[in-house]
Amino acid sequence: MASHVGAQDSDPDGIRAAELLEDGLDALSDRAEDSGRRLLNRVIDEYPGTAAASRAKRALAALERGELDPESRQRLKADEAERTSEYRHAFLLDVGDRVFFAENSAALGGRARSLIEQQARWLNVRPDLSIMVIGRADGEGNSKAARDLSLQRAQAVRDRLVAAGLPLNRIEIKAAGDLDQVAICDNALCRAQNRNAEVLINYWHVYSGWQAGAQHPGLANSTSGTASRQLRDSGDQISQ
Repeated sequence: MASHVGAQDSDPDGIRAAELLEDGLDALSDRAEDSGRRLLNRVIDEYPGTAAASRAKRALAALERGELDPESRQRLKADEAERTSEYRHAFLLDVGDRVFFAENSAALGGRARSLIEQQARWLNVRPDLSIMVIGRADGEGNSKAARDLSLQRAQAVRDRLVAAGLPLNRIEIKAAGDLDQVAICDNALCRAQNRNAEVLINYWHVYSGWQAGAQHPGLANSTSGTASRQLRDSGDQISQ
């Protein structure tokens, strides 16, 4: 599969774009509109094509329409964080947020491919959501090797999501290497839990038309039964 290379491939760039975005939104919340505009425009100019740039454009458009008066900006930012958390929970219950890999491999097994296609379908009907794919490793080799492998795993999931129809500009990736361990243990099966790539709901875009009291499709339909199925399947996923 061809690799889709973009600004998302550079972890420092993605982190810096997100930091600038948050600084800009904070400035708007503090009524420093000129400073906030400058920071948001920097995100757009310096990190085009990223999810952070898309959010910055939405924020600036809302400002131009007069939808973000100084008194409401802090409340909107809090609403964004709350809704993002709710969508993360719904995504976990409805679909599942991670796939697993064989040792020293970034190849996607059949179960992983099927799950990623379900994730893409779920996300495609919720266009206000962007994601970060976080690749992890269980310490195979040295730290650099673990980071490289985790990046390949994140890229493999990202590419499969794009092939399933999810726009590339809604996806960022992060290589966590072996620094973000899910399970700290000596047992081989236990350590295998760290060979994964997680699809994390990164942002719910409060600036794309949401109004107080609006319905949020997908949240009410989450079921605990799906979560139970994911737990039952986890052993099979790890063994891919």
